[in-house]
Amino acid sequence: MQDFDAVRAQFFEPTGEDAPDYGMYRPSATEIAIAVGGVKVASFGSGTTGASPRCVYTGGHPPATSAAGTDATPVVTETYIAEILVPTAMLMTGFALFNGSVASGNIKIGLYSKAGAVLASSASTAMSGTDAFQRVPLTATYQLAPGTYYIGLQVDNTTARFNAHPFGNFGASKKTGEVYGTLTTITPPTTFTTALGPMGGLY
Repeated sequence: MQDFDAVRAQFFEPTGEDAPDYGMYRPSATEIAIAVGGVKVASFGSGTTGASPRCVYTGGHPPATSAAGTDATPVVTETYIAEILVPTAMLMTGFALFNGSVASGNIKIGLYSKAGAVLASSASTAMSGTDAFQRVPLTATYQLAPGTYYIGLQVDNTTARFNAHPFGNFGASKKTGEVYGTLTTITPPTTFTTALGPMGGLY
């Protein structure tokens, strides 16, 4: 059992004197648990036996048709960010990006915590398929606890297009000054900016 300060470092909650004396954490790579006062009081076991991630989409909105979304033009030095809510424990293999009208070059996907820290990412992956979902695997599966996360998208060229949310009531933004292939800590968006948040869902 980890001491409580180490446990707190894994929370998606405030730290310091205002932090609560309880929360969800990961005792191991395959277990999700609840600690109270630094003591594990409940374990949910492996999230692989929980809900499927396939119905979890950025902004909570799956595209209804292949024509949905805004056909967005990427900038190589930008990361496009969208909020995503994970309702229960689940194992994430990757992210299914809803590509736009042109599939060109390579893309990279990032998973960020509620605080904006990089948790997991994909390799640079050749973009494939137009106005269709493309499953982009993480370099390793990631055990998700319930909570708010962010998906980030990087594209290595300006010819490609990705479908972005045209409207919504969730965090959607971009980070400028990035280097393709390198994910950095983000400032989690709390408001919505149109045509920036990538559409797609977990798998």
